[in-house]
Amino acid sequence: MELTAVVMATDLTANWYAAYGIQHSDFFAQPGLQRLAAFTLLVLATRPFVRSRLSPNTK
Repeated sequence: MELTAVVMATDLTANWYAAYGIQHSDFFAQPGLQRLAAFTLLVLATRPFVRSRLSPNTK
């Protein structure tokens, strides 16, 4: 799960740089970037829940 969060954050950063730094575009003009940002937030927000469910039971 940690790798998923790192990959999503890196992908969002790279796409954000491409939109702003290379294309000189606005966030609201890029619907693909908006969806990627929403999915990245979903992955990061659900990470603790999923991690607790995937960890082995230590009782």
